[in-house]
Amino acid sequence: MSKVVIQVNYLVKEEHLEEFVELLKKNAENSLNEPGCLNYEAAIDGNKVFLYEKYENKDAVEFHKSTPHYANYKKDTEDLLLEKEIKVYKAL
Repeated sequence: MSKVVIQVNYLVKEEHLEEFVELLKKNAENSLNEPGCLNYEAAIDGNKVFLYEKYENKDAVEFHKSTPHYANYKKDTEDLLLEKEIKVYKAL
């Protein structure tokens, strides 16, 4: 199975940027403890946030999506965002 890379581009409501970043950091910490999660890094420019995730395979991605911390992160950040774009790649 091929490794999977996920790119997420967020446009965060400026008044919620600090809250969003704290939630993202907490989710990153939890995600990096999952089996098969190889990388979980973010970068920021103003209210634009770029997230780069890398997983051992599709099964690891599915496991990530099944965790309580993923569900909480998704629910807790939903109203903090103006836009969210997700792209999934097969790693080279």
